[in-house]
Amino acid sequence: MTINKVGRPSKAKERIAEILRAARSVVAAEGFSATTLSRVATAAGVQRTLVLHYFGNRDGLMRAFITDAVAAYGDAMLRLGADEPIERRVASMFEPGAYESRDDLVVWCELVALAARESVVRERLRELWTGRWLPGLEQQLAVAYPAASPDQVATTAYALACLFEAHWAFHLQGVDSPERTDQAQRAARTLLAALA
Repeated sequence: MTINKVGRPSKAKERIAEILRAARSVVAAEGFSATTLSRVATAAGVQRTLVLHYFGNRDGLMRAFITDAVAAYGDAMLRLGADEPIERRVASMFEPGAYESRDDLVVWCELVALAARESVVRERLRELWTGRWLPGLEQQLAVAYPAASPDQVATTAYALACLFEAHWAFHLQGVDSPERTDQAQRAARTLLAALA
């Protein structure tokens, strides 16, 4: 008679999340190009072979990092203040907390710069912007401003995204103050007013 034994529950999901968090900290501290499987494994407190097991190679780890961790940044921003009016939600995108941590912002800017040199990064970020984040913002604007045309909504979503990206890039360069945040928020309100 064969007896089936129940094995340990899989920790794959938790381990993958730990490894991706470690990748974020390594990218933030060392830069994308200096991020190796060994450095990520050390930061995660696991063996390099475990990172290989889950991701196959460095490219697989970096693709998963961009797909999962970086995609989560934009998704979280689209959900900021989900129960609040659109004007308040957009304003919150320019306030501390839009990025969960400074490391998240550093990683994002590192990836944007890397996209100029690496086609894999460029393509994945382009897919996220065109297939996920801009359409998500357009949908929110279309619901909030039903009388606006699809072209007005798309134009405003793109302009808001450009303003947001520039605001946070300036922030990392030290061009940041409550006055600058207020200026960005007023510019965003001007863009939204055109939809009303």
